Amino acid sequence: MFNARQIISDNNSTFYDYDSQKKKSQTARLIVWLLLALGLSLVFAEVSDNFLAGFLAVQSILLGFTVNVMFFLLGRRPVSGSASSSRESKERNKRLARLYKELFYNVSYFNLLAIYSIIVTAINLMPSPEFPVFSENVPYIRAFSDWAMKSDAMGGLAAFLRHFGMFVFYLLAIEVVYSIARVIGRTSFYFERTLVETRGAETSDSK
Repeated sequence: MFNARQIISDNNSTFYDYDSQKKKSQTARLIVWLLLALGLSLVFAEVSDNFLAGFLAVQSILLGFTVNVMFFLLGRRPVSGSASSSRESKERNKRLARLYKELFYNVSYFNLLAIYSIIVTAINLMPSPEFPVFSENVPYIRAFSDWAMKSDAMGGLAAFLRHFGMFVFYLLAIEVVYSIARVIGRTSFYFERTLVETRGAETSDSK
């Protein structure tokens, strides 16, 4: 069953040094992301619909790419050591098997981000709400509409919602770029290490 909290937790568990197995703190990165998104939302609060639509298209393409990566991984099996393998080789294979499983966590996290990002982008693409034409003949709605158009409070609320919507958009966009780069990097690293272990096993068997 879909569990966003579990997906985020699983992805966070993959931040560690592969060799030393030491956990890596993400606090500094998240603070930078928040500040960068805040700055972008203040400077570029107004963007064209073409920009948002273009980002939406790219996001959809990347989502399709990661789904393909997930199915590709499902069609493979993690490296497993033979009975004659050395203790060091078995330990390396154990780490590779863990990395193999973690790639699903990374892809699942990216897919979750992509879905949220698509939703936020679509919301930002929606036109400003307007009162329907028939309400002009209803005195109370007409009076509220006129007040809302002239009210500084409503104008301030609209500006806040616009900036907040763009802040969330930029924050997700930054994390999306970082996450897809990490998926590609970790996938390449996994195949590289698998190739090294496979060649090592073939060399040992030939002896």
